[in-house]
Amino acid sequence: MSIINTQLNKSNSELQSKLISLVGDLQKEPEKANLKFAAKSTLKNGFKADVTTRDFKFVSDEPHSLGGTDKGPNPVEYVLGALAACQEIVVKAHATALGVNVTEVQVDVEGDLDLNGLLNLTKARPGFNQVTFKTTIKTDETDEEKRKLIEELTLNNCPVLDTIQNPVSVNAEVTFDNN
Repeated sequence: MSIINTQLNKSNSELQSKLISLVGDLQKEPEKANLKFAAKSTLKNGFKADVTTRDFKFVSDEPHSLGGTDKGPNPVEYVLGALAACQEIVVKAHATALGVNVTEVQVDVEGDLDLNGLLNLTKARPGFNQVTFKTTIKTDETDEEKRKLIEELTLNNCPVLDTIQNPVSVNAEVTFDNN
């Protein structure tokens, strides 16, 4: 076994141990499965927004062609990136739990959007009309049952994919501050 494979197996066994521990903890205390995530964003100039989530800060902006300064991905690009990353994490988590060695996961994703909806020029939907993605999993696993199970878990257990595919209850409020 090469040094690289030894490192991958060690890394996978550590990840598998963490996942097993997490599942065990949630089975003992199911209420801990309910998490709340939050983000805050402030836009002062142009279309550049400064976003904070947990201890992380990042920028969202529009490309020059849409009136921005191109200082970061725009919000819909973050949605696509979130879907790609979530798919990769779900693959790796479930494959690891099943004892399947995955050396790489790559997701190519694109979305079709009609600006007429955003700009209120027509009754077009302001969000994506369609999202298409392809997930490629590099593995030495040949067991077709495990591969099929990973595929099903990937398509059925991704929080971001679920959020895009299914209506989500949203409570929204818009207020004005005259200061």
